[in-house]
Amino acid sequence: MLQFDIDVTAADADARTIEGIAVPYDETANLGGTEYAFGPGSLKPARDRTPLLLGHDRNRPVGILTELADTDQGAVARFRVDNGPEGDLALEQAVSGSRGGLSIGAEIVNGTEDERGVIHVAEAALLEISLVAIPAFAGSAVTSVTAEAAEDDEDLTTPDDDPEPDPTTNHQPDHQETPVETTPEPIAAAAPIPTISLEKRAPMAADTFIVNTVRAMKGDHNAMRLVEAELDVIDSAAIIGLVPDAYLRQIIGGLAENRPLANNVRNAALPAEGMKLYKPTWTTTPVGGWIAEDDATPSNAIAIGNHEVSIQQWAYGVSMTVASLERGFGVAESVFRQIILSYYAAVEAKISLAMTNAAEEVAAGATILATIGNCSAEVYKDSGRRPDKAYMAPDVWADLLATDASLPFTGGSTNANTIAGQVAGLDIVVTSNLAAGTLVVADSSVIELRESSPLQLRANAVGTMNVELGVTAFASFDVEVANAVKMTDGL
Repeated sequence: MLQFDIDVTAADADARTIEGIAVPYDETANLGGTEYAFGPGSLKPARDRTPLLLGHDRNRPVGILTELADTDQGAVARFRVDNGPEGDLALEQAVSGSRGGLSIGAEIVNGTEDERGVIHVAEAALLEISLVAIPAFAGSAVTSVTAEAAEDDEDLTTPDDDPEPDPTTNHQPDHQETPVETTPEPIAAAAPIPTISLEKRAPMAADTFIVNTVRAMKGDHNAMRLVEAELDVIDSAAIIGLVPDAYLRQIIGGLAENRPLANNVRNAALPAEGMKLYKPTWTTTPVGGWIAEDDATPSNAIAIGNHEVSIQQWAYGVSMTVASLERGFGVAESVFRQIILSYYAAVEAKISLAMTNAAEEVAAGATILATIGNCSAEVYKDSGRRPDKAYMAPDVWADLLATDASLPFTGGSTNANTIAGQVAGLDIVVTSNLAAGTLVVADSSVIELRESSPLQLRANAVGTMNVELGVTAFASFDVEVANAVKMTDGL
C-alpha cells in the first residue's frame, strides 16, 4: 500500500469533524524514489467505511470518512471523529498542528508514466486516511476541525464562567493573565463542498484476487491490504486460502455445463455440517385385519428407523509455480474451470452408475415404444408408482426415431449434448453421459442428488516457490427405491 501525506490546514472542535484536502490534484510527491501525481476524480473508496487513523496504526481508529468531494484544489475529505480519549486527542492535535497532516493509504489501480518518470494516477483505491505530523504533499492539509463540548464538561470554561471574587479576601494575582481561547479560529473558512456518494467499488477480477491471496500468504503487506479491502467489499468471511463465493460465480459464469442427469435429479443442497444424511424409513409397518363387529381392533407396535445416506467428498488440486500464476493471464480461472468440469463429469458418472445398479433387466419388445410401455408396467408392478422419467443413450434415441417415424415427441429442447422433452407421457433425457444401449424408466424418486452449494475453491501457497489451486465438493447419491428398469437387449 502506498502512503501519501498532506497538511491539515485548520481544525474546529465543536461538532467533532475534521475536514481537509486528502489529495491535491496534479501536484507531485516523491515516494520511494518515484513521483506520483493524482488526477481529478482519481480517488475512490475501496470499501463502504473508510477509517481515519492515527499515524497509519490500524489499531488506533479515531473516526470515519463521511464525505469525499472533487474540488478545483483536489479531493476534499470530511470525517466524523469518535467520542473518547483517542478522538479527543485527534481533535486537539489537528487544532494545534502537532498532527496537522493528512496521509492517505491507497493502492494504484490505473496510471500512466510520463517522460519524466512521473506516474499520473487515473484511479486509486482508498483504504484509509491518517492524521500525521509531516505530510508529503504540500497541498494536503486539514482545513477545519469542529468539536462540541459536553454540557457537563467542567474543564472547558470561559472567563464568564469564573466565580465572583470573595470580597472578604485581599488576594491579588501576582500578574495579569491574558485569557487564551481553547478553540482557535479556523485557518481557512470551511466553504460548503459538493458531496459525492461513497459508492462501493466493483470487486476485482477473480484471477487478480487469487494472485493477491497467494502473495499475502507469502507476507506481501500490500497484497494483504488489497485482500482485506476486497473481502469487505464482497461481504465474505476472510478465511485464508478460501476463494469467496463471489469469485466462484465469476469463474462458473458462462461455463458450458454438460450435466443433464445432475440437473434432472438434483433435489436440494446438502446441510452445512456432517458427513451423513438421515431419512425416516419404516422398520415395522402398521398391520390390520378383517374382524367381527364386536371384536377388538387389532393393533401392533410400529417403528420408524433412519435410512442413512453417506455424503461423499470430491477433491482435486493442481500445483504450479508462483511465477506461472502471476505471469499467466487468467491462468487461475482457467485451471479452476477445468477442475470444475472434471467434477461435473464425475457426478454424471456417479448418477449413471447408480441408475444402472438400481435397474432390472427386461425383455425387449417389438418396438422401442412398446418396450418403454413394458418397462413402465414393470415399474408400476414392482413399486406401485407411476413412472414419469425415461433416461436413454443417444443410440437408443436413434433407434426410437428409426422404428417409430411418427414419434410423439413434444416440448423440450435440443442442443449438442442433451435432448429433453416428452414421449408417451414420460419426461425424457437423452444424453451421451449414459452408456450406449442404456434405457432407464423410473419415477422421480429413482435417485436423489444433493450437492454442496457452492463448490469450495482454494488457493494456497506451498513452500517458497509453489502454489496449489484446488476444488472441494460434497455430494450424496441416494437411490430411493430399486424400481428403475433398464432395457439393453435388442436395441
